[in-house]
Amino acid sequence: MEQFQLPPWYPVDVAGTIFPSARTRRWNSVFRIAFLLKEDVDPERLRGALADMQKRYPSFFTGLRHGLFWYYIQPMDNTDIVEPERDMPCRPMDMFGKTRPALRVLYDRRRLAIEVSHFIADGGAGLEFAKALLARYFSGALPGLPRACELEDAFRANYARNRAKPAAACAAWRYRPPVLPDYLKLIHAATPAEDILPLAKARGLTLTDYLLGIYFYAFYLANPCAQKSRRPIQISVPINLRNYYPSETLRNFCLFANISLDPRAKEHYTLDDIFGAIQGQLAAANTKEELHKLLCANGKMINSLPARLVPNALKRRVMQLGYFLTGERRQTSSMSNLGRAGLPPDIAARVDGVEFVTGHSPLLPLKMTVLSDGRFVHLFFPCASPKTDVQREFVRLLAGEGARVRVACNVREPAAP
Repeated sequence: MEQFQLPPWYPVDVAGTIFPSARTRRWNSVFRIAFLLKEDVDPERLRGALADMQKRYPSFFTGLRHGLFWYYIQPMDNTDIVEPERDMPCRPMDMFGKTRPALRVLYDRRRLAIEVSHFIADGGAGLEFAKALLARYFSGALPGLPRACELEDAFRANYARNRAKPAAACAAWRYRPPVLPDYLKLIHAATPAEDILPLAKARGLTLTDYLLGIYFYAFYLANPCAQKSRRPIQISVPINLRNYYPSETLRNFCLFANISLDPRAKEHYTLDDIFGAIQGQLAAANTKEELHKLLCANGKMINSLPARLVPNALKRRVMQLGYFLTGERRQTSSMSNLGRAGLPPDIAARVDGVEFVTGHSPLLPLKMTVLSDGRFVHLFFPCASPKTDVQREFVRLLAGEGARVRVACNVREPAAP
């Protein structure tokens, strides 16, 4: 069978179109997946593993190019991108590099990390790439050959004209701590899976629902102004559409559900009240019918006649404004749970921990991300502010529920020139 080859260029997928347009000088959407090994990283061994990854996962070795009406993706062969880590995680990335792909591979003593521009892939696809790189690094194993289905724009493949409109989100209460330019405070909380999973199960909740409820309550308790706001506390939760559609794409294929809490609906909320208020919304958002409405709404916007005919330079301004006014303005924060890393036993035995971090964005100074290595559930709070009121309240609530929680804080600023 002939090996699949990337075309010389191809369109950005439907979900990825927003990221090049919404970028600013200090932000573009980058996420990180990292493994803390039980031994120091060997840079030369890592470089050799990455060179083989380019042959198996070519869609990750790409960059953007300007077109008259759209951005497009162009493959790049350069694999000389392994570097020691010297700077803050998820810093802005050059998406339009002439030779270097929009991908970083970093090491720092025992930490092996990848950072990916979101126009290339979502977190689920990024995790598959990171696991394959780790397997290649340790054992030389690399699964199969590139497949055409991995390059599929699954949004376009599953798009259909649909007149039903998804529920519209309203403007959200904004969390406004004092932010610092080019600053990241990353709080990492780890709790044993044997502690937290029974707590969620006892309430009849998934782990995502349970953590989301505590995150809502942390915002509510830490911010008296939120308790009196006319606008809801609103947290966006990405939903992996691969669980609903038969797709093996390694590009973007997730949608965001906005979950709301009206602070004025009750005089005083308890944690049980919070779970009751959001549980129905989560169940309603996680249906294929509702997700298909969202998918079609996104596809309709990209396929509309104005979107196809407006030049890219003007379209970027419109899309950037739309992203911040109708996207992040309708969010207080976001919470992304990648689930369990699912490392093979022989590789898991050589790994001490996992990381999943997304960069904060202009209107969302605080986010939350989750990834489990099977033994521990790792929670990360990247924040553009030194303030830690919400994070502190979250840890206090989780510990009050009976979970053991280990906390570490890492403040990162740009490296000196």
